[in-house]
Amino acid sequence: MAEENADEQAEEPTEEAVSEDAELEKELESEEEQERLPFPNARVVRLLKSELDPDKMVRARVKKELNEWLGELVRRIGREINKSPYTVVEAQDLHKATKKYDQLDEVAQQKERLISYMNRIKGDCNILIEDVEKSFDVGGNVRRGRKLSAAAQEEQDAQQAENEEE
Repeated sequence: MAEENADEQAEEPTEEAVSEDAELEKELESEEEQERLPFPNARVVRLLKSELDPDKMVRARVKKELNEWLGELVRRIGREINKSPYTVVEAQDLHKATKKYDQLDEVAQQKERLISYMNRIKGDCNILIEDVEKSFDVGGNVRRGRKLSAAAQEEQDAQQAENEEE
């Protein structure tokens, strides 16, 4: 239910959200903000929009936060490259520093494969549990796929009583 409310809010912006977005948009266009952001905002937005459906609109807050996040990502990669003992940064250092980010898709695919495999195992276990429950009664007596006759049941009860006395 909370998701439905969030979806409705995302689809129908309130007047407050629209005015806040307009203010942020003006702020993003200012020279001070352009200097403060790590990358030219227009380029970041152009790259983002190139991957979005044409009917999607991007709020100013998203533009600003994406730009800041990309700047932080570059700083992290820079710190990783700085761990290299060499004075000159080579492409190999860059590839080593960005490797974990490049492998995110592979990790996600591997996760999906593992979950699928575990679900198959879980299904097999459920089938085995059903087979065991069908084959054995509560006392651990073999049913052999059918109910015991009254005489056989009395005989098993007598054997159980003997075993309990011992």
